[in-house]
Amino acid sequence: MTDRAFEAAVRAAFAAFNERRFAEFAEYVTDDVVEAYPQSGEVMVGRANQLAMHQAFPHPPTFTIRAIHRSGDLAVVETDERYPEGDWQTIFILELRDGLIARMTMYFGEPFVAPDWRRAFRTPLDG
Repeated sequence: MTDRAFEAAVRAAFAAFNERRFAEFAEYVTDDVVEAYPQSGEVMVGRANQLAMHQAFPHPPTFTIRAIHRSGDLAVVETDERYPEGDWQTIFILELRDGLIARMTMYFGEPFVAPDWRRAFRTPLDG
């Protein structure tokens, strides 16, 4: 799969999730997908289990992709994640197998205000 095709697939998968088409999102993962949240110690194994978890989510977030980085079968997707109760920034580390996501490891962080003492050293993220 080319980088361009991979990026299109990632964007389509996230669009399906954002639109609550979880069965369509599940088409982008392997049958034995592993979804891991190291910060909470949770691991979900299997496409059917992942799909059921997504469908049971009381108030699922929506994601805005900021960047996609890929090298071979490893990819990192940077997102802004929006929940009804607040925003997060999330990193997805994706391990691919045969063009599908075999493992998703996600790290979550709350946005914070940069301290003034670093003002002289910084450049805007988009600049």
